[in-house]
Amino acid sequence: MAQETRSGLSEAQARIVYNAQNQPGSNAAIARQSDGTWTVTWSPQPAGAAPAPAAAGSVAKLTQADIDTAARALGPGVSAAIVRAFAEVESGGKSGFGADGRPVIAYEGHTFRKLTGAKYDASFPLLSYPYKVKAGPEWQQNNKTQDTAWATLAKAMALDAGAAQQACSWGMFQVMGFNYRTCGYATVDAFVAAMRAGEAGQLQAFVGFCKAQRGMVEAMVGKDFKMMATIYNGADYGDYDKRIERAYKKYGGS
Repeated sequence: MAQETRSGLSEAQARIVYNAQNQPGSNAAIARQSDGTWTVTWSPQPAGAAPAPAAAGSVAKLTQADIDTAARALGPGVSAAIVRAFAEVESGGKSGFGADGRPVIAYEGHTFRKLTGAKYDASFPLLSYPYKVKAGPEWQQNNKTQDTAWATLAKAMALDAGAAQQACSWGMFQVMGFNYRTCGYATVDAFVAAMRAGEAGQLQAFVGFCKAQRGMVEAMVGKDFKMMATIYNGADYGDYDKRIERAYKKYGGS
């Protein structure tokens, strides 16, 4: 079977592609080139082949001290219960990482479309499509499982690595990659590296994002759940405000 190659990648990009393609029988390999870029090669697997999980590392979990520090960083009057609420709702009450040690992600094809000028709409309609409804059929197919989401990201990275990483939401707080500068990172690679390093990095990105959004901290202080939902999740936020409020009260908010 002919091998596929992706070259000219940064180390972070290469490791994402490698982890997604490193399946039994794929003979996947990753290598640093003399010009400082990275290359990944692998043998494509038959349709339906089950992806192998990435090696699970030791993932640093959040502590209550981390949550308290984040609340203080957001500003006076922001409750730690608000931070806990966002963590629970965005992660579904789980970790920011899957069982295989990779960050939880969701691929947004309409964002990839925007970042790439819609040039892949015709040739890759599942990776690049216009926004019609939140979590529409393409989204459902691309994010059926975390293995599916990471495989989708790898396919999109083969077209445009930077846009693909920016088109995913990452970790416990599901911050979109295109917000990397807002969150305080110079490059999307640096943002992704922080998302992979541990839940503390994911929390720091959340804090940076919220502080940069006009009205978000004020909404947190004032317990304006509708405004929080609108700023964080968009105008079509559904029952997001109610879920945040319930989680806030669960963690002692009043």
